[in-house]
Amino acid sequence: MKFDMDEEINIDLTPLIDVVFMLLIFFIMTTTFSKPVLDVLLPTSKMAESKESQTKELLISVTKDGSIYFNNTLIQESELKGILDKNQDKMLNLYIDKSAPFQSFVNIVDIAKKERNGKFIISTDVLEQ
Repeated sequence: MKFDMDEEINIDLTPLIDVVFMLLIFFIMTTTFSKPVLDVLLPTSKMAESKESQTKELLISVTKDGSIYFNNTLIQESELKGILDKNQDKMLNLYIDKSAPFQSFVNIVDIAKKERNGKFIISTDVLEQ
């Protein structure tokens, strides 16, 4: 078998172009399916509530003398763990007076960190300048 070196070599790119176009069509079609089909504009209402106001909160307050309140009812620090266990679905929101004993603050935060894995809110006032 002899090869003729004078013969010109041709590469047919038609199958490669076909594959590239098939890939392009595939990616265009999959990106259009990932978007919502209908654009829905929701009606407005004066009485609508924001999502933040619909969340359930568990309010614990500590007064300046160190007393702990749950729903305006005086409780003992030992009762707090049981209250947190009963209300696992609610976000814990702590209202602690700025004049409250620091040890009361630390005790409440320790219980909250242990029972809620550190997921709770400490409410504050807006700083006026």
